[in-house]
Amino acid sequence: MGPRPRAARELRAPRLACRELVELLSDRLEDALPAAQSERVGAHLDTCAACRAYLAQLRTTIVVLGRLREQDSARPSVRPAG
Repeated sequence: MGPRPRAARELRAPRLACRELVELLSDRLEDALPAAQSERVGAHLDTCAACRAYLAQLRTTIVVLGRLREQDSARPSVRPAG
């Protein structure tokens, strides 16, 4: 099979770099990305173990933070004057 026709190559978006993907993951988790961008993120995740691991860490962080109560958060170390 020969190379793809030029028009098909031009329509295909370039592969995302890991750095670009990291910037888009939160939006993807919130379903805030356009479909085409979300598909690019998915295609990158299909081929990049490091980014899949980062996504797993991000999901874990979201779950853990969702379990925190207000009293669990750090209290200010400096008290207001007065």
